[in-house]
Formats: sequence, C-alpha cells, structure tokens
Amino acid sequence: MENCPRQRPITPARLALNTSLLHSASLIATLLIFTFFSGAIFAQQAVPASKPIKATDAPAAETLVPSKKKEPSKWPAEPEYLDGWDWIQFTSGEWLKGEIIGLYDQVFDFDSDQLDELSIDWEDIARVLSSQSMSIRLESNDTVIGPVRIDKDTLAFAGPVKSQYKRSDIVSMSASGERELDLWQFHAGFSGSVKSGNVDERSFDTDIDLTRRSARSRFNFTYDSGTTEVQGVRTEESHRANGRYDIFITARTYWTPTYLEYYRDRFQNIEHRGTVGVFFGYYIADSQRVTWTISGGPGYQYQEYTTAPVGSDRTEETPALLGDTKLEYDITSDITYSLSYQAQFTNEATGSYKHFIETGVDVDLTDRLELTLTYEWNRTSNPQADEDGIIPEADDYALNLGIAWDY
Repeated sequence: MENCPRQRPITPARLALNTSLLHSASLIATLLIFTFFSGAIFAQQAVPASKPIKATDAPAAETLVPSKKKEPSKWPAEPEYLDGWDWIQFTSGEWLKGEIIGLYDQVFDFDSDQLDELSIDWEDIARVLSSQSMSIRLESNDTVIGPVRIDKDTLAFAGPVKSQYKRSDIVSMSASGERELDLWQFHAGFSGSVKSGNVDERSFDTDIDLTRRSARSRFNFTYDSGTTEVQGVRTEESHRANGRYDIFITARTYWTPTYLEYYRDRFQNIEHRGTVGVFFGYYIADSQRVTWTISGGPGYQYQEYTTAPVGSDRTEETPALLGDTKLEYDITSDITYSLSYQAQFTNEATGSYKHFIETGVDVDLTDRLELTLTYEWNRTSNPQADEDGIIPEADDYALNLGIAWDY
C-alpha cells in the first residue's frame, strides 16, 4: 500500500482558528476599500468651487482657461482691479491681457507681451475691459472718452459719470493717452529685375504708404517710383507722391481740406506737375472684409513741361476736377485684393483727362512680410509734344512682382 500524507483531523480548535483568520482578512479588505473611497471623496471636497476670476488673482500667463459655458463668462472687475492691463475676451471664452492699440475698419489691434501685436476681427471679440482711458468715435460722430467695458451689445464707461451706448454705434477706438507711434502704419514695397548678356537691363520700382489714424482723422502719404535702364541708358523714370488729410464727419462721410499731388515723368515730357484740391468722401462699404471709399472735389493744377515746341509755353495752369476711389477686399485672412483709381479732368493744354490705376494682390508670408503682384496703368489722353515735335505715348503700363514690409 502506497504511502500517503496523513490527513490531520479537523478539531474544534482548528476550526475556530480558521474562522478567526477569515474574519481578520475580511476586516482588512473592508478597511482598505473604505480608505480608498474616503480618499477620493475628500480629494473632491478639497477642490474649491469655481468662482469669478479677478484680475489680481490671474496668473502671470497671457491666456486664461476658457469657460466651459456656451456663453462667455462675465468678469465683473472695475478698471482699478485690472492690475494695470487691458483685457479682452474672445467669443470662445478665452481671456487675453495686454494693451489696446485701436479699432479701425472692424479690425481690433491689440499688443500682447507674449504674442506681440495682434490684428483680430472685431466680431471675434466678446468683451473688452480697459484700464486705460479710451477715445471712441460713435456713429453720431461724437467722441467719448474714458475706461470702457464692452460686451456683445453695449459700450459702458466705468468713470465717475457712467454712460452707456450701443456696441454697434462704435466706429473707431484708440487710447486717449496713447503713444504717437501706435497711431502710425507703414508699408514699403520693392520690386526689380536685372538682365544681362546680349542686352543689359535693370528695372526697379518702389512703393511707400504711410498712414496716421486717430478716432476723428486720418493722414495718408503715398509714393511710387519706377526706373529702367537699358545698356546704361535710362529709358524710364517716374515719380508720384500724394498726401491728404481726412476729417470724419459721420461714420461714413468725411472731407479732405488738404489734398496734394506731385508728379514727374520726363519721358512723358512732364518736368513737374503739382495738384491741390478739396475732397468730400463717402464709405460705400465698410465691413470686416470689404472697404470701399469714393471721394472727389474741385482743385487746381500747375504743369511744367520738360521741353516745348518753339513759341509754346513750357508752363500751364488750370482748374481741375479731381476724384478717386479705393477698394480693399480680403479674399482670405492671408490674401487681399486692392484697387485704386485716381482721375483728373483739366484743360487740353495740360492733358485733358488723366488717370492712374493700380490694382493687385497681396499675399501674407509672415506677420510683416508680403508677396505683392501689382498692375499699373498711367494715362494722359492728350500728351503734349516736346521741342522736336515728338508726342509721347498716351499710356504707360507696368506689371510688378515684389516684396513688401508692413509695420
């Protein structure tokens, strides 16, 4: 018979010991489960309930955690509690602190320390809280000044004398104590081509646009030039400079007490041409994507020819009827189409009808750098002959591909 382990008989003492061990294990498991769930409950209770964010409690980071609510959460902070910053809230609920530069043509310019200068569509801004005093031009052409609180419907001032307006009445906005540099915009473009071999040819074109905008007025200066040399001989050279100062009457109307233009193109037999005028203008469209203006008025023109036939005067003066229109259309956020048309009606001795048309597309490469494609058409319907009796061509055309820098 094989040897088998001998079974020990279960005695009442052993049964009591096994039962005691089982009870101990159950008690330990129960205590572990209770400890686990108690820790989870206490951890949840340790998180404070959400409360409105105060500017003094805000972290140093630029952006705050967006609200989970569908509607952006209100931030009932007065300017003295904004910690010296201007604050904006996007329609997504996110907050951003920085400094307001201004609002023009439905584009809100904002300077963030970490994100630098931003250009934001006005419709994407849900709320604005300013610690600085703002100058705001309204549809009525009134200008109101003070720290502002703007939500989706209203514009309110948080000064000693509280007042409220409709948000839709806002035309433009700027800081009333702003730095002069923040009022200016600068655009410089350059294009050129160089050929060598059987024919040596060099062509260069320059385009400069300088604008100063405040809540009630706008100054603009433009300069265009083009030169071409073939085999070391200059075959083209033109210079055009325009300056104007616009004062807003209403949200859509303005007048230009001073309009000046200087033009020189010796290959069109024009040594100097100066034009002054007074314009009245109107915004045909002024939306987030499209800006279209038209203006015009009476003027005066002085013209000096490079040479003239024997017995003819080299200088002419004439009253003039002047007009222009400008269109800008944002095809996408990075592509803009523009059209500028300037017309002058004068007497026959100074060329009768003259126009300058410039149209093209700008493509943003970076925040500051653009690729530009521009077409120009310069026309004088009745050009004057030079001393040899040669009459210049009535039309000049140019197609330029270049690079531009914006500030």
